[in-house]
Amino acid sequence: MNPSLWQRLLALIGFLTVLATAGAAEGVIQFSADAIQRTPDRPPMKARIYVGPDAVRSEYEMNGQRFIEIVRQQDRVLINPDRKEYVIQPGGSAPLPQARKPQPPGTSPCQGVPGVTCRMLGKEKVNGRLAEKWEFVTRRNGQEVRSLHWIDVEKRFPVRQMFPDGSLVEMRLVSHETLDGRPVEKWEVKQTRPDGQTQVSWQWHDPELHIAIREELPGGYVRELKNIRLEPVPERLFEIPSGYRRIPAPSPAR
Repeated sequence: MNPSLWQRLLALIGFLTVLATAGAAEGVIQFSADAIQRTPDRPPMKARIYVGPDAVRSEYEMNGQRFIEIVRQQDRVLINPDRKEYVIQPGGSAPLPQARKPQPPGTSPCQGVPGVTCRMLGKEKVNGRLAEKWEFVTRRNGQEVRSLHWIDVEKRFPVRQMFPDGSLVEMRLVSHETLDGRPVEKWEVKQTRPDGQTQVSWQWHDPELHIAIREELPGGYVRELKNIRLEPVPERLFEIPSGYRRIPAPSPAR
């Protein structure tokens, strides 16, 4: 297998990580769906994903070849079933695209996040919605870095975030709609940079899955989940098939 192709395939992790958070397996909603990404200058990228309690599997084609990708908390595996080869990349640092039941109000959003501590400062209204105001503290280059996050009491995701560089992200509920046969909430996401310039995108949150199943970004970029099926995912889908040959992971591109 051409190493450059493996590098390109490993870089597709971001495409399949659809607006979700990482955490413990408790409360994860198992499902399968078609993940689709559309960009203005390329054909749509499509994959079938399977979300289990602690891993995510995706199946897709590239350059006429089939590939399977398994993302776990500790690593990610890229499998070429035509060649019966696979690559393991350790350190699964990217969040898994998992849907999970929200934690009760007052639950620290730092639970399960290493190196970050949280302190609730009170409750405030953000665009008409009641939110808990939390201070996040982490260490970077030996110094404390603080940011502010307003967590929606009902939805349990941030509706306002203020970062150390002065940038701000705010979310506003716009409407209730139906998307691919599922009732969803359309949210406006407004990002303000330190220089005052703003950018607006849109997210459609599924109240049953507790994740966004569609996102529209500036410039015509769209990511979405379609043909969603809520069902347990067999554990065997997250295992490396027997008889496959492991090959070395490519060195990071410079």
